[in-house]
Amino acid sequence: MFGKSLLMYIYAETPLHPGSGTAISGAVDLPIQRERHTEFPIIQGSSLKGVLRNFACWIKIDDKCENCDKKQETKDKCEILKTIFGSQDNIGGISITDARILAYPVRTLKGVFGWITCPIVLDRYKRDLTLANLSVNWSIPKPTSDEEVKICKNSNLTEDYVYIEDLQLKCSEDENVNKIAEYISRALPNSGYKEIKEKLKKDLVIVSDNVFRDLVSLTTEIITRIRIDPFTGTVDKRTGGLWTEEYLPTDTLMYALILIPSKLDKMKPENVENKMMSYDEKILQIGGDETIGKGFARVRLAKKEGD
Repeated sequence: MFGKSLLMYIYAETPLHPGSGTAISGAVDLPIQRERHTEFPIIQGSSLKGVLRNFACWIKIDDKCENCDKKQETKDKCEILKTIFGSQDNIGGISITDARILAYPVRTLKGVFGWITCPIVLDRYKRDLTLANLSVNWSIPKPTSDEEVKICKNSNLTEDYVYIEDLQLKCSEDENVNKIAEYISRALPNSGYKEIKEKLKKDLVIVSDNVFRDLVSLTTEIITRIRIDPFTGTVDKRTGGLWTEEYLPTDTLMYALILIPSKLDKMKPENVENKMMSYDEKILQIGGDETIGKGFARVRLAKKEGD
């Protein structure tokens, strides 16, 4: 069914607002997208596909992009974009899954901050790696209770206990956490990311599934914004003036799968794969609020070695 597959990592350089469009609980006016059953943050595949298509000319996915005027009517006629991403008249193209959370940044008493993940997230990640024809040499350590965490050897976060947000958690070292952290650190580019990669290799923490769900639900950034009346320069009282938006914090790490069909019109899977690799290590804008500096993320693509 699929001739090639790529793993796309998304590392938040600024807070991300992949908006859901509706408030379920009423606590936040503009919440982020989440899975219904786990409440884990996601970025819908349709959003990601739109982002990749929108930036195709900018990253020069085709030789003709150099002279493309980047107008919408030009893009609508572009055969490369139609073949890779599909069109209203020509269903098909690559398949992009929802982006799942992999490592979530949290405040810590020592080391400033660290990243958390959990057995459910890692088990999904491991299964998705097999779809991308990637293999791993680590097993998943599981905390025995909600009060325990698994940490890397030589972690910067611990002094008898690990303090995450307002939680005091017992900790135990596990070599598999080091292996997982080392593997996940490949999601970051080598150039310019040395310090943050080294921190990730030491400061990844595996918490229980319950604690992870609570932290990704309760510790996102909630920003209150104000609508200004352009005539008075003060709060626009006609529309209420205030609203709240939810953001995934900077340094959040997510991933999605890019699945390339074994047959595309006029293009072989390996040719599509090579064109998609043009996005590797580029910064793209994902979600809302581009004009206030939100949504900038570094994209990293991984494929099976030797392909």
